[in-house]
Amino acid sequence: MRNVVLIGFMGTGKSEVGQLLARRLGWTFIDTDRRIEARQRATVAQIFARHGEEYFRTVEASVVAEAAARRDAVIATGGGVVLRPENMMDLRRHGWIVSLTAPVDVLVKRLGEAKSRPLLRGDVRESVVRLLDQRRPLYRDADLLVDVSDATADRVVEAIVALLRARERTTISVRLADRTYPIHVGDGIMPLLPADLAELNAGTKIAVVSHRALLRSPGAKLLAVLRTGGYEGFPIAVPAGEASKSLAAAAHLYSRLARARLDRYSTLIALGGGVIGDLAGFVAATYMRGIQLVHVPTTLLAMVDSSIGGKTGVNHAGAKNLVGAFYQPALTVADVRTLATLPERELRSGLAEVIKTAVIGDAALFEFLEQHLPAVLRRDTAALVEVISRCAAFKARVVEVDERERSERRILNYGHTIGHAVEAAAGFRRLTHGEAIAIGMALEARMAQRLGVAGAEVVERQDTLLARAGLPTKLGAVNRRAVWRAMALDKKIRDGVLRCALPVGIGEVIREQEVPDTLLREVLAGAQDSRRLRP
Repeated sequence: MRNVVLIGFMGTGKSEVGQLLARRLGWTFIDTDRRIEARQRATVAQIFARHGEEYFRTVEASVVAEAAARRDAVIATGGGVVLRPENMMDLRRHGWIVSLTAPVDVLVKRLGEAKSRPLLRGDVRESVVRLLDQRRPLYRDADLLVDVSDATADRVVEAIVALLRARERTTISVRLADRTYPIHVGDGIMPLLPADLAELNAGTKIAVVSHRALLRSPGAKLLAVLRTGGYEGFPIAVPAGEASKSLAAAAHLYSRLARARLDRYSTLIALGGGVIGDLAGFVAATYMRGIQLVHVPTTLLAMVDSSIGGKTGVNHAGAKNLVGAFYQPALTVADVRTLATLPERELRSGLAEVIKTAVIGDAALFEFLEQHLPAVLRRDTAALVEVISRCAAFKARVVEVDERERSERRILNYGHTIGHAVEAAAGFRRLTHGEAIAIGMALEARMAQRLGVAGAEVVERQDTLLARAGLPTKLGAVNRRAVWRAMALDKKIRDGVLRCALPVGIGEVIREQEVPDTLLREVLAGAQDSRRLRP
């Protein structure tokens, strides 16, 4: 998120509000006047007396430039900072300008005799009126104006948090038949979560389910944010890896939730990738017949796919997601800053779902990826927010039409028919989920070409983009027979016939296409023949 910069006349409470807001967000608080005093080893009044106002303004400009370059900072400025345009240019470049205002009578009462204020010598009221007349237009040039006459510091902070919630996040609404829930996407937005939880009436006890390593980094920050917001967070660690998606792991979580005395009004936060989201979502759906679920995904794959739409589940009897439920979250928060430490392989793995989304329903996103893939791979914030928001919006629209995968939602299974079987055949260890889905997309696109559904150029563009993203497009050493056996349990087989979502063009897909066993076997065997299959 951008910094928050507090401007306003002396006596408006910038320092008090700033310190309170910084604690709320877990940010650094910077008081520019205090920084100036520390640097000059003198009070503001002494600096004015010894060197004059012009000297003070020059020092102030240097301190402001340094403060403005900081990240995650609440900056309380001196009343005259607005007098130099370069100050406001620096502050506005990376910050929201919040102006605290009050009538003259209120300011005079708060300032008292103002003995420590070098610009209020003599008649205080007369000085206040004169300076306000000069500065009022500059104070009004702000992103938010807050009259502090009757407002407590807490109320001012709430108004600023409301500004951040409205301006710092891209919000996608998932509109279902019985309710609507938001997906928030942004950079550094996790500190805004307590305000969201308050709107959800989340209850004071919140379980945070994650992997041990995540609980030490983003988890520690999340728990601190919850504490600051008045919530009691209970971290629960589960082992990393697909093996945690099991009924045994779910039973362990039930026991932990019960020991912590979480009730039906409590909330469970799933902090992690697809494994955590699937497992924690399944537990939330079934503990006490359902408690409130919040997704805070920390992988690209989870942000664009598994945290959206309500699919939860665990693996059983060698089959992926054999036991599960449709259970929609109350909220999803995708903070792209958590991707900064994501391993490179996991980032590339997540791009498989991004490319899948582009192939089946967003040609503009596909073109964006073709042009800006390097920016995404170097984790450019704007590029990531754009990609995640577009994917989330597309999946939200599909889920709205078909929440329980009876019809339209099946298009999201593109690449997963073969991909899930490949993942199972590889023992859920040798390949990441995204890598398996990339292979599935490549093979299913070849089936579309052989069936005459898609042209060669579609296959080529897709495979080229997958390769640029560092994703595999061939089975390699994966056992073909193991893939075939795994596909026998696929939920998309009806009456013994496999029906797949297949691409027609970039951004267009057939929801259901029957695939002959002979073609499937040929593709799995690695046949590269591009001839169309005879009817």
